[in-house]
Amino acid sequence: MNTFLTAELRLVKAMEKTEMVKPDQPFLFSYWRDQVDVFSEPTIFLGEKVVKRSPSPHTWEGYGYDLLSWFQWCQIKGIDWHDATEADREQFADDYAAASDDKTVNRKLTMVRRFYEFAGAEGWYHRDIGASLEQRQVANRPIVDDALAHTRSVTGRVKEVDTLLRTVGRNDVVRPLQANQLRKLLEHVGPTLKGVDDTRSVRDRLICDLGYLTATRLGDVTTLTTLQFLSITVEPHQHFHDFPLIVEGKGKVTRYVAAPGWLVLAIQSYIDGERKASEREGKKRGAKATTALFLGHANSKSAGKKITRSAIQKMFALACMKCSITRKKEVEDEQTGEKLVKTVPAHSFHDLRHNCAVLTYHAEKALGNSEPWKIVQIKLGHKSFKVTIDTYLAHVSIFGEKQGITDIRRLIGLKT
Repeated sequence: MNTFLTAELRLVKAMEKTEMVKPDQPFLFSYWRDQVDVFSEPTIFLGEKVVKRSPSPHTWEGYGYDLLSWFQWCQIKGIDWHDATEADREQFADDYAAASDDKTVNRKLTMVRRFYEFAGAEGWYHRDIGASLEQRQVANRPIVDDALAHTRSVTGRVKEVDTLLRTVGRNDVVRPLQANQLRKLLEHVGPTLKGVDDTRSVRDRLICDLGYLTATRLGDVTTLTTLQFLSITVEPHQHFHDFPLIVEGKGKVTRYVAAPGWLVLAIQSYIDGERKASEREGKKRGAKATTALFLGHANSKSAGKKITRSAIQKMFALACMKCSITRKKEVEDEQTGEKLVKTVPAHSFHDLRHNCAVLTYHAEKALGNSEPWKIVQIKLGHKSFKVTIDTYLAHVSIFGEKQGITDIRRLIGLKT
């Protein structure tokens, strides 16, 4: 008899878009010798609670594999998923903790709980997974650190806490690229403006320029639009003036970032040239019109389509590898269990944000600003001044003190 316990479970990604399905949307399937069925309950959950709420196929796939690992664990233990309990979820965490870090275990635990909450609401599950959730009173932040303190409840707020989750220490590791690394990487990804001497694509360089100059996060870059830049007029004397842009950052919170005039002009040039070429090619292939700022290259299958977070991550990782900005990492072969040493990129796109913090500090100091950290806080969008100081104070020396610098590019020796 074909049952959950006798099935081979696999995750499959949708190849094509339909009315109800997005490309790369994850599906779980149950395979038996004489039959193949969609594992409908987790597939419906992923579609409703993950795909509809996140724009990233990489995230969809990650959460899909989190659920797959749970169901496969249940099969190994001989537990039908309908009969699993909170004690089983706890044992699952203990078993995975031996091979994974606490952050990964917590993500898996959370995804399993969310699935069973959904399954319970749909009437598919009737046991106790999720019972470890507790309601806890959380105090307000100190008034000096909270600009909206006057809008908060005096008694604080109630927060749901999953008591099975491991305690993960705060990651205060800040890894800005060294000056020579940043310069090498920027020169590798392309010019800021196309010219007679350098006709390479400018898109990737502009994306990196936004990272180290304006502290835009990966998600910020993908939400920028052409309208934001085409509405700005930069006068000849304003090349080093900052122009405000509104971005939608972490938790869909909007904030201002400041782009220098010369970068705004470079992006406007990209819109009129390289981006238009991508739009034309995309239109031939049926791509829908979009105001997204950065599009796939004209000679790629993504021409005319908005660039994705994963595409930016891949671009940056490849650039690091090409520039030998790498580190060694020990990994385990999934089939043999053998320990292997792998060369991986030493930095991610997010590290450009750390560069922005450190470079801004030095630029402000060179201009005579006695409180450079306040500018850094504003640029990064931190609510708390203390977070900015605690995070970056130990890293401001990596570029050294240079006097009279008004253009951040000069701090790392780039031609301007």
